[in-house]
Amino acid sequence: MIDKVVQKLGRRLSEVPVGFKWFVPGLVDGSSVSAARKARGQLLRQDGTAWATDKDGPIMDLLAAEITARTGKDPGEHYRELTAEFGTSYYTRNDAPATPEQQAKLKQLSAEAVAASTLAREPITAKLTRAPGNNAPIGGLKVVTASGWFAARPSGTENIYKIYAESFKDQAHLNAILKEAEGIVNNALNSSKGRQ
Repeated sequence: MIDKVVQKLGRRLSEVPVGFKWFVPGLVDGSSVSAARKARGQLLRQDGTAWATDKDGPIMDLLAAEITARTGKDPGEHYRELTAEFGTSYYTRNDAPATPEQQAKLKQLSAEAVAASTLAREPITAKLTRAPGNNAPIGGLKVVTASGWFAARPSGTENIYKIYAESFKDQAHLNAILKEAEGIVNNALNSSKGRQ
């Protein structure tokens, strides 16, 4: 959804690895107007200075309240307007078991280790182990098609890896992406092809 909104506005989207250290500098120097990660985001003030650059969830709650007060619609209503214009996206996160050795291999995986050419019956258009926005390692894998994607990253606290997935079609397509994602990752982890 973010990709579609940014494209419509004629702006540039910069996808970087997970972690505040990757996007706070852009907020501080004014080269970025907004930054977000799963469940949290940061914005600039109208004068271009950083408003918040840390993991402060209450600030996002205050922003939601201000959006509601100024527009008369809560953020959920605004999001429904976006889905009416761009279509509904279906998103989820699942966990899969992984040994510490598998987690280490996933973190250093090369795109060439992914043998699959399709995902949920669509051609794979990108196999990413580095962020398009700054070419830094993402510490995992992202696989993209025209109608969906998944990303897999090792957990830093448990013997699992996390699979994030989104479909631009429907729940059945999302389920297919998830099912195939685990197989693609497991095949890549067991592949003899090299690391980055």
